[in-house]
Amino acid sequence: MGFELPRFAKCCFCIPLKIGVLLIGYFSMIASCFTLATVSYSIYRVHSYVEETTVRPTPQQNPNQVSQNALSLYISFGYYLLVFLYNFVINLILVIGVHKNNTKYMRFYFTATQILFALSIALVVVTAVFMGFLATVPVLKWSFTLLACLVIVRSYYLSIEEERKKPAVYELQPYTPVPQGPTMA
Repeated sequence: MGFELPRFAKCCFCIPLKIGVLLIGYFSMIASCFTLATVSYSIYRVHSYVEETTVRPTPQQNPNQVSQNALSLYISFGYYLLVFLYNFVINLILVIGVHKNNTKYMRFYFTATQILFALSIALVVVTAVFMGFLATVPVLKWSFTLLACLVIVRSYYLSIEEERKKPAVYELQPYTPVPQGPTMA
């Protein structure tokens, strides 16, 4: 049993679909780059904190406990890096496909985003387990935003497919006979 996703004629009820899909692609690439940079910096900060506590342990912090907590953060951050690098690549493919009006790229984006949506739900679970509920809320909002973007890109893909499947429109021109000159015999 399945259900059909809704179909939109405009993005956000006022922007043409092509521009909306391009905005989604570019904004997602920029957001992925910022997220990759932030997560990389967070990995660096966790690593430097672990090194500092192993060199100068304090009575409140057990070095084994700190390294165990750091390992769970490394797992979470590694998964973040994987998901957002994947997001960057498929959005790059989307932008190229929209600029070239290539439906194969958009169909690939649709399939890849469905996989990314499943990965984002897994990311919600991983974040809830290792980082707590408050860290889960932004990832959950991102997952629902990803679903909305998926619907908009699908709407644009279907509109392009319908345009291509329409029969060609031929315009009839009025017939004007060409004047014939006298024939020589």
